[in-house]
Amino acid sequence: MKRNLSTAVGLILILLSCQSPNEECCDGPKEVTLGESFSIKAGETVTIFQSAVVLTFESLVSDSLCPEDVECVTQGSLSITINVSGTEKTLSIGDNAKPMTDYKDYSIELERLVYPTKQNEKDSNNSTYAVQMKITRS
Repeated sequence: MKRNLSTAVGLILILLSCQSPNEECCDGPKEVTLGESFSIKAGETVTIFQSAVVLTFESLVSDSLCPEDVECVTQGSLSITINVSGTEKTLSIGDNAKPMTDYKDYSIELERLVYPTKQNEKDSNNSTYAVQMKITRS
């Protein structure tokens, strides 16, 4: 009984320590629900609940988004590549936005950049990008 309690407490502490999207912990398959926003890190894969659709944040193509803590003349843009069940798609937000794409009877939207959003985070060479997305039925 005491061992089970300490195991449960350990698991809770591990989960609570995973609040930054740049953390390397808590990786693994993640299931998301249609119509609900979710965060995904570069290299991470999610599956759509009760669907055969699998989405992977493949790579960052470019990031010229204005950091939150800097004043810029333009918003800039962020472009990423995703893989949806074997089909590669590019999404972008900002000045040259193409935030939505379709796959079969699903719409996939890139909503916003989650991390890095500040200049010092962007300057860090070990930043793992994370974005917020939403998948809906078309």
